[in-house]
Amino acid sequence: MSVKPLPVPELDATLDRFLATARPLLDDATYEETVQATRDFREQQGSEVQAGLEEFARDENAAGNSWLSEDWLSGYLMTRTSLPLTSNVGFQITGDFGAPGLGRAAELVYRAASVHLQQVRGETPQEVDPRGNEISMEQWRCLEGGLRHPAVEVDEVTRPELSAADREIGVIHRGRLFAVPVSDQDGQPLSLRTVAESLRSVVDGAEAATEPELPFGTLSYLGSEKAAPLLEELTENPHNAEIYDRITRMIFMVNVLDAQAEVIEHLEHSAFEVGHAWAYKPLTYEVCLADDWLAVHVEHSTVDGATILAAVARMQEVAIPEQPAATGIASPEPLTWDLSDSLRSTLLDELAAYRRAAALHGVHRVFVHRPHKAELPFRISDDAAQQLIMLYAQLATYNRVRSVYEAVDMREYQAGRTECLRPVTAEAVGFVAALQAGEATLEQFQAALDAHRGWVKACKSAQGIDRHLLGLQYVAERNGMDTSFFANPGLTTMRRDFLSTTSIGGPEQIVRYAFAPTTPEGFGMTYTRLSDGYEFCINYRRDTSEDLEGFARNLTVAAEKLWEFVKRVG
Repeated sequence: MSVKPLPVPELDATLDRFLATARPLLDDATYEETVQATRDFREQQGSEVQAGLEEFARDENAAGNSWLSEDWLSGYLMTRTSLPLTSNVGFQITGDFGAPGLGRAAELVYRAASVHLQQVRGETPQEVDPRGNEISMEQWRCLEGGLRHPAVEVDEVTRPELSAADREIGVIHRGRLFAVPVSDQDGQPLSLRTVAESLRSVVDGAEAATEPELPFGTLSYLGSEKAAPLLEELTENPHNAEIYDRITRMIFMVNVLDAQAEVIEHLEHSAFEVGHAWAYKPLTYEVCLADDWLAVHVEHSTVDGATILAAVARMQEVAIPEQPAATGIASPEPLTWDLSDSLRSTLLDELAAYRRAAALHGVHRVFVHRPHKAELPFRISDDAAQQLIMLYAQLATYNRVRSVYEAVDMREYQAGRTECLRPVTAEAVGFVAALQAGEATLEQFQAALDAHRGWVKACKSAQGIDRHLLGLQYVAERNGMDTSFFANPGLTTMRRDFLSTTSIGGPEQIVRYAFAPTTPEGFGMTYTRLSDGYEFCINYRRDTSEDLEGFARNLTVAAEKLWEFVKRVG
């Protein structure tokens, strides 16, 4: 058994599905313009571009990649803006790691270190999906350490070629960073007691210290356009260059919080507040000593949520042996930058600017009731139901619908990342409009569910359209061909996601998460299936997102209308 290569979909099928997808989003005149642009592309350069993509795919498959993987990564690495305000994600995670306090923090670090070090040793078990397909293990490399290095034009992914022996992690506490040993000379995690003693040393030593004016990770929150030249200036100093090298070599970081907070406040801080992570590091865990908060701040360029979920599941399964505290282990070492007055002044100005921008980002939580499955007259996909609820809320709030992105895990394919499911179908729009008017029928509902199911099947069989269209565009651009089709109004409208939505099921490993909306007017939506309902976390901008209160209120209305309808027709 092996991971399948990613096939290239048929051109005609993609173009036909694109037009069907664009139709509910466009007025008649714009749709006809889109139809003409698609017809011209199909009849003129489409076959040549498709052939170029298929040839490229053969070469990439032979090299262990996919026809999309390198361009997909480059798209992330070309981001110049602040990563926490653009693409990074703050995940709240869970686990039975004990009562709040240093012991729980140590257990998180020990479990994380066990899974990370297993990956560094090359011993991570092959992941297999529920259908028995082997999963591409490429994304697991983010557990090996390294970082995304900000560069002037395109960032670089840097991974240290180091064994698991004698490795360090970074512990952030009150804006300071400490280097803490986490593995022994055999590449095994240090004992839980040793980890706890190290964390206690960090926390106790910080009690008498004031928080620094500049949190250690400030530079990493600024975005590569600003961070790259500042980092270059910073590391001209040999001391700072060594500090940066140690950050690169760390297998992960963990931020230790002192103060309890409400869950959404924690979530907003973990995702957006400066100093909670080195934002270019693949994974920075977070644990609060005063409440149950556990999280991980993720740099998104090399890993998606499904791999984070799988890694957290393995952390939950780690068995912690009874071990005495090791002796002769080096104490945590504080790491500090040596800053010139001018660089310090610049960073303080940029810190203030970042905080102003981050303060505009928020998370609003909405819970809606769902009947128990035994109460439903027939099987209804939770994912489809949640998308219909969001679509109803759109229509009810704005009297129109806009494009929605739904991520689909594609790791069963070689170097697979995600595909995009487009849940705003003509069938779904017809159903929610009729539901709002009190005229919905069972046939309309089943058609909407079937349309969503068809999208799921298409994406899971690598027949989605977003990535195919993107691959075609990359080929046309590389070959100097006419790219006007990729600027047609239908495609532009489809790609502008009013809702960027994602779910990874229930709360067993990842409870909820926060990320910046992909459009200023829109929302980033995460949705979680709970035992008695659905939780929506609406990520929004306070200055530009359109009518948060109305949209949130209509999510509740939509759920009530949907389940009333289901009970009535059942």
